[in-house]
Amino acid sequence: MIGILAAMDTEVEAIKNIMEIKKEELYQGMNFTYGTIENKEVVLCKCGVGKCLASMSATLLCTKEKLSALINVGVAGGLKEDQNVLDIVISDKIVQADYDTSPIDGDDGIGLVFEADEKLKETCIEAAKKAKITYHVGTIASQDIFMARKEDYDRLMTKFADSACSEMEGGAIGQIAHVFNVPVLIVRSLSDVVDHHDNPMEFTTYAQIASKQAATLIKEMMRS
Repeated sequence: MIGILAAMDTEVEAIKNIMEIKKEELYQGMNFTYGTIENKEVVLCKCGVGKCLASMSATLLCTKEKLSALINVGVAGGLKEDQNVLDIVISDKIVQADYDTSPIDGDDGIGLVFEADEKLKETCIEAAKKAKITYHVGTIASQDIFMARKEDYDRLMTKFADSACSEMEGGAIGQIAHVFNVPVLIVRSLSDVVDHHDNPMEFTTYAQIASKQAATLIKEMMRS
């Protein structure tokens, strides 16, 4: 069974729309939806926003079900000049960018980094090509911050210059997946891009459309 985590209602509904739903269940306060996508058995969980809820949801999924993979899907803010709204970012690495124990651990205490599963990554890349979705492969940076200030962006890029997008759940999900030895992939559809001047309008305008784009990619992945 493949576990899918999404944070917001728009992201969850986009995945439900591509599912053949069999049952829904409330488990430890979390909504679990069971069904299939392209004949693959999946369980979808709305985790909520932020690393704490994301880690709790990932832990519940990994303990309740025997997962063959864990995929976190949703929207994010792009960080690169060559990106555009509705592009997809596929993780090769996931970093908890606001993790900092450097006063006692030095540079090794800045950020927790986790590798995405290579096979899932390659499957996602091929799915993006088949669906004709523009994609980028790179580091997905997680912080409990909705980045809207220049100083937030500058701080992140000073520490993790290779970050391709910023979001609030993937780093925690990556950590839990590695603890449980479950292959993990973080996929984000860009609802806004930091270098674009119309950012203030982009998130509210495109979050729902970006969620559908991410769901389209997941559906194509399940065909592989």
